[in-house]
Amino acid sequence: MRQVLQLFKNSYRIFFNDRISVLLTFIVPVVLVYIFGSIFGGSNAGPQGIPLAFLNQSKSEVGTRIESALDTMKSFRVIKSFKDDSGIVRTFDTTSIKEYVMNGNATAALVLPIDAYSDTSMALKIKFYYDPKNEIEIQTVQGLIKQVVFSQFPSIIAQSGLKQAERALGTKNGREFNRGMASVVSKYFKVDTSVFLHPSRWKFSGKGGDSSNNTGNFFNEIVKMDEEQVVGKQLANPWATRSVGGWAITFLLFSLTAASSSLFDEKKSGVMLRLLTSPVSRVHILWSKYLFNMSLGILQLSVLFFFGWVIFRIDIFSNFINLFLIIIAASLACTSFGMLLAAFSKTRQQANGLGTLLILSMSAIGGAWFPVSFMPSGIQFFSRLTPVYWAMDGFLQVLWRGVGLSGIVEHIVILVGIGAVASVVSLWQFKRGDIFS
Repeated sequence: MRQVLQLFKNSYRIFFNDRISVLLTFIVPVVLVYIFGSIFGGSNAGPQGIPLAFLNQSKSEVGTRIESALDTMKSFRVIKSFKDDSGIVRTFDTTSIKEYVMNGNATAALVLPIDAYSDTSMALKIKFYYDPKNEIEIQTVQGLIKQVVFSQFPSIIAQSGLKQAERALGTKNGREFNRGMASVVSKYFKVDTSVFLHPSRWKFSGKGGDSSNNTGNFFNEIVKMDEEQVVGKQLANPWATRSVGGWAITFLLFSLTAASSSLFDEKKSGVMLRLLTSPVSRVHILWSKYLFNMSLGILQLSVLFFFGWVIFRIDIFSNFINLFLIIIAASLACTSFGMLLAAFSKTRQQANGLGTLLILSMSAIGGAWFPVSFMPSGIQFFSRLTPVYWAMDGFLQVLWRGVGLSGIVEHIVILVGIGAVASVVSLWQFKRGDIFS
C-alpha cells in the first residue's frame, strides 16, 4: 500500500509539473463554462444591447407606454435617429428605418404607424422589420417585443371599451352591459370575468402561440403585427449561409496554429540547423513559413466555401471577389495569430495547449457559436478585439447581405491591422527566443 501511495503522489507531482495538462484539464473548461453559463442564463443577465430601430408615429397612450417600456429594457439598444450621407442626424421615417435594417445597422425595427390605435380602434397595428442573420437572436427579439406589446396594450383597449360603454349607455346601464359582455367572453374564451372587468390586473406572458393560454389567444386577435423579413429571403439555404463563416474561421485557426507549431518539429529533427548552415537566414525561414501558412489558410477557406456551395447551395459566386478579399484578410490575421503563439511558446505542446484555450475562447466570444448580444456587456467589448468576430461578420456581410467593397472595408482594415500587430510582435519575439538556437 505504501508503494501505491507513493506512485499516486508521484502521478500528481508529474501532472502539476506539466502546465499544458493543467491548462487543458482546468483552465480551458473553466473559461468555457463561464462563457456558456453567461450566455445561457447563469448570470441572469439575458441578452444585452441588441440594436433595435424604433419609430413611434402614433400619438396614442399605448404608443407612449410601449416606447417607455423599450427605453428601460437592457436587452435593447433603442435607436431613434440616424446619420445620413452628409453626416446630419435625422429621425427615422417609414422608408429610412426599413433601409437601416437592410443595411445591417440594426437587427430589427419596430414601427407604430399614425393609425396604430385610436379610441375607436379594435386592434393595435404594428410593423416589424427584421434581419434574421442570426436565427436565435431574432427569435429572442420577436419574443421580447411581443412581451412588451402584450403587457401594455390589452388593458388599455379594454379600459377604453368599458368607458365608452358607460358614456354611451350611462353609468348604470353601461356597467350592466360590461358585465354581460364579460359573461359572454368568459363562456366562449374561458377568461376570468373579474379579470375582464378589471384590466389593470392583467398579466401576459407574451407567448401568443401558446394554445393553453386562452386569455393570450383572445388578445392575439386585437394585436396585428405586420412582420416583414427585409434581408436573406432569396437565399437557397439561410441556415448554412449563416453558419459557414463561424465554423470556417474556427477550423482555420486550429490549422494555422498547428502549421506554425511545426517550427518546433523542424528544430527537434535538425532540419532547422541544416537550413541555417546553408545560405538561408532566419528571415528567409520565417517569411517562407508566413507565406506557406497564409496560402494554406486561403486554400482551406476556399475549399470549405466551395464545399458549402456544392452540398448546401451557398451562393459564393455572385459576390466572389469581395468574399475572396475577406478570405485573404482572415487568413493573414489567423496566420499571424499562429506565428505569435509559436513565438511565445517553448514547446509544441505548450503552443497547442495555449492555442486550444485561445481559439475556443475567441470562437465563443467572437460570435462563431452564439450571438454576441447574448453575452455580458464586458465580454461583448472583448468580442470586437478578436479576428473571429471581424472575419465572421465579414463573411455574413458578403454572403448574407451581398454588400460591395465599401461594406467590408472596415472588416479588411481591422483584420489586416490585427495581423500586422501580431506579426511585428512575433518577429520581435522570434529574435529574442531560442527557436533558432
